[in-house]
Amino acid sequence: MAENKWTGKTFSVKELDKLIKEHGLLRPIAQILACRGISSENVKEFFNATLNELSSPYELPGTERASARLWEALRKDEHILIHGDFDVDGLTSSALLSWVLIECGANVSIFIPHRLDTGYGFTSESLDNALNVYKCNLLLTVDCGITSNEAVDRANELGIDVIITDHHEQASKLPTAHTIINPKIHPELKKLHCLAGVGTAFKLAHAFIKYGVDNGLVFKKIDLREVLDLVALGTVADIVPLMGENRILTKYGLKILSSQVRPGVRALCEITGVNASLKSTDVAFKLAPYINAAGRLGDPGAAYKLLNTTSIVEAIAQVKQLQDYNNQRRSKEKEIFEEAESQIYQTIKIHESYSILIYGYNWHQGVIGNVASRIARDYNRPTIVLTIIDGQAYGSGRSSANVNLVNILSGSDDILTRYGGHPMAVGLSLNPKDINLLKKRFEDSVSGVITPEDIIPQMDYDGDIYIPELDQKFFEELERLEPFGFGNLQPIFRLTNLSVPYAKNIGQGHSRGYLKDSNNYSIQFIAFNFSEDKLPKPPWDVLAVPQLNNYNGVMTPQLSIIDIKHSSG
Repeated sequence: MAENKWTGKTFSVKELDKLIKEHGLLRPIAQILACRGISSENVKEFFNATLNELSSPYELPGTERASARLWEALRKDEHILIHGDFDVDGLTSSALLSWVLIECGANVSIFIPHRLDTGYGFTSESLDNALNVYKCNLLLTVDCGITSNEAVDRANELGIDVIITDHHEQASKLPTAHTIINPKIHPELKKLHCLAGVGTAFKLAHAFIKYGVDNGLVFKKIDLREVLDLVALGTVADIVPLMGENRILTKYGLKILSSQVRPGVRALCEITGVNASLKSTDVAFKLAPYINAAGRLGDPGAAYKLLNTTSIVEAIAQVKQLQDYNNQRRSKEKEIFEEAESQIYQTIKIHESYSILIYGYNWHQGVIGNVASRIARDYNRPTIVLTIIDGQAYGSGRSSANVNLVNILSGSDDILTRYGGHPMAVGLSLNPKDINLLKKRFEDSVSGVITPEDIIPQMDYDGDIYIPELDQKFFEELERLEPFGFGNLQPIFRLTNLSVPYAKNIGQGHSRGYLKDSNNYSIQFIAFNFSEDKLPKPPWDVLAVPQLNNYNGVMTPQLSIIDIKHSSG
């Protein structure tokens, strides 16, 4: 592996000075904001945005029309079927809209497709499976449907109105649904393009309540703040930018999550060791993997039940099932990743390749997306991982270097039976006989949009910081920048020319110790995936995330090291 290239983010020095002078911010905090393009004029909005700053739900086209149809269904006592999806975003979207509709008196059922039975999304097959269990007059999709032309046509033939709520990229032709709610099909609504599926579902829920209030149809108070915990879960888990309205929804949703009023959330926090002060990183790395594991390896209905149950006894039983799924997920993921790495070494001249496409037989569909993510990250190349099952190849793709995978795969739509998703993450399927052709096209297309420099592993950082600056006030101001996540990443700083008075191994392949600068200021560090034998010779330059380590209730500043190099002085 090549040594990581460190790149300091660019910012306006003039804007940095304004942030410091006009708002009294510490230099490192002001620098973080400047690197994120947050100016002195809008910093108050960034820090203090409230739910009142959310746009009117009617700004998202389709929400008012869909609300009218949903209230008509209530008036006529029509059966509404919510067609969800099996990831955290789809499950939270389903739970949110079902709760709002049922609270208003609707007759609602939920169908969550099984990954191994019908694959991802809203399809003719998943529609038939759903209708075998539930009859409906109105079908509402969440986190799927924008490319489901055949399924919508089939529903129309059966006399079923379809309302699509989705946030994925559209195909060349939109489905002929009753209503489509998707911010990405409206170029003028860029501020809402960041919404996850659950954010889009929340907009419909907001519009539905507003329509009901405006037309005298709501006879009980519905407080949408009660579902913001679901919005935060789905938004963080789906790795959409935590800026704009997503930041507001997540910020307030995390407060609801921290209160753990939902029995399923309480049980999940207990089994994962999450404390009462819940952060976005807890969602991303502890809660979400458990919820996703049900859809990856078992029955996603178990995760849906966990989010909806009002019984702590049932929640504990459900979360133990999710724990079992997650353990299986880890085991299978490790096994497939090792096979995938072996195939890369044997079949791909990695230094001559701009992309990676690998495949195996009967690799578990539920974990190949995670394997693709890890390979794309480790090799810094767009990656597709395929599994061949019963004569069909199914796959997941993950991007790097800002390559738009949807655009890349559109050039091979003649050999793909299905594909879709986001620019950075896609799903696909094809006939196994076309894998080699896809591999060639994938490499040709990717090599046409990136350069050799793009595949050099790169780590961006927010500037230099010095140990004395990591004081109590710094961490107080740092907390105001939360929630952190995609689009508002945890700040990474560079510290240079540090001596290492003490370092030792901890756990499996990690290390902990102390760092000291030239003025004898010291700070403790933790370095994950850097065992003592992998640490370079001091002095060090490091990239690190400043954080507070809570040990027996005592908060101590520390650096969580991301990368280390021997300092040249």
